Amino acid sequence: MIAIVEANYDRAPIPIDALAAKDSFNPMDEWRPAALTGHFLIDDAVLVRNRPLNGQPGFLQLIPFATNSGRTFAVVTGWIPTGDKQDFPDTVPMPRSAATEIVARIRPTEPSLNRDAPAQQIATINIDSLIEKTQVSASTVRSFYLVAAEKYASGNLPVLGARPQLTEGNHLSYALQWILFAVMAFGALWWAIKQEIKMRRLAIDPSFKPKQRAKVGDRDNAAEDAATS
Repeated sequence: MIAIVEANYDRAPIPIDALAAKDSFNPMDEWRPAALTGHFLIDDAVLVRNRPLNGQPGFLQLIPFATNSGRTFAVVTGWIPTGDKQDFPDTVPMPRSAATEIVARIRPTEPSLNRDAPAQQIATINIDSLIEKTQVSASTVRSFYLVAAEKYASGNLPVLGARPQLTEGNHLSYALQWILFAVMAFGALWWAIKQEIKMRRLAIDPSFKPKQRAKVGDRDNAAEDAATS
């Protein structure tokens, strides 16, 4: 993932039809910039729920973009905070619907979680969900979406997405945690098996006496008992 970001993120944009001639996602093109000429379909804009930024709850704005070549792509134009008194932004800035050229980076579409969402909202960046919630064309490219590389609305919102972090950081930490959990689970399973074997042997062999683990101080107590006897 890090190598792909480093290789693609700052590349010069090329026309989307040259980069993605068909509705298929090439993992080697992730984060690669593409140029699109056409217009935003602002009447079909939706908000993607549960997308916090720096600990603040909010949404991603997802707007279909119809290109001059006749293809339609879903474009994330940025992040918008949740409203102060409602589960919806206080303001939703829109880009102009006039013809324009944009630059955006390719990302794979997200799976549908089959979760309900209010009107004008979807649970994930899933193009099938976008089509179901709007009047956007059913032929909209579904295998990937794009993340805007520049702002296309006036004002401070929406906030553009940040460059992906080029570090293994949390991934290594999570891996070590899972390894530790696996070791602990194996140890607990081994102890349980030994206890089960011991209980079964006690049940069938009255002469069996399991070994007792010596406790701290047992030898000193035995020595004192021997001295006083």
